[in-house]
Amino acid sequence: MSSIQQDDDLVFHKICSLLEPLNEKGITLARETDLIADLEIDSVSVLDIVMDIEDNYDISIPVNTISEIKTIGELVDAIHAIKKEQA
Repeated sequence: MSSIQQDDDLVFHKICSLLEPLNEKGITLARETDLIADLEIDSVSVLDIVMDIEDNYDISIPVNTISEIKTIGELVDAIHAIKKEQA
């Protein structure tokens, strides 16, 4: 497994662990899982998760980026892009 894939998996699993308490329906989390439609997460919870991610990865996610993110996979990709940008 490449280090990029491994890093991607680590970020994905971290996000899933943050989302698990909000997964009241008990659906299987995947990159395609829609945060709002599938998990029914409200905007306050999204901001809480974003703050946890920012603290965990020592990054800052722009508000306009947050509003564009729909799925777990898009969130993972955004974290990688921001980490790369801020490195």
